[in-house]
Amino acid sequence: MMPSKRVCILGSGNWGTTAARIVGANVAKLADFDDTVKIWVHEEIVDGRKLTDIINTEHENVKYLPGHKLPDNVVAVPDATDAVRGATHIIIVLPHQYIQQLLDSVHGSILPNASAMSLIKGIGISDQDMTTMTQLIHRTLAIPVSSLSG
Repeated sequence: MMPSKRVCILGSGNWGTTAARIVGANVAKLADFDDTVKIWVHEEIVDGRKLTDIINTEHENVKYLPGHKLPDNVVAVPDATDAVRGATHIIIVLPHQYIQQLLDSVHGSILPNASAMSLIKGIGISDQDMTTMTQLIHRTLAIPVSSLSG
């Protein structure tokens, strides 16, 4: 049976990298999930090397979660549209002030049957109302969204 589900993670700070460690380990055990978990990394140069290259060769996010290895099936990509392409489950975990720009950039690449989970803290405030990140994601991507908080 071919895996019918694929997970990606948008965000690679310490919380996103922690999520990638857990998700990568879990999907490797589940037959209906593709083993590869793409994590979108805002490309940075760390000690003269691209952070995506470091993550993909050393399996560690040395900038945001040093000392903690990632499973080999977690693959860092510098392009968010590449990360979401084909994903049925999208975990979104980045600072709230960057969420709208990211959502706008990936909107056309999201599968219609995808769902999302927000691990984002914060709310949007305007003159008219307050918006949770879950509401913002749902409104922008038009897919079901849940959230994890604690």
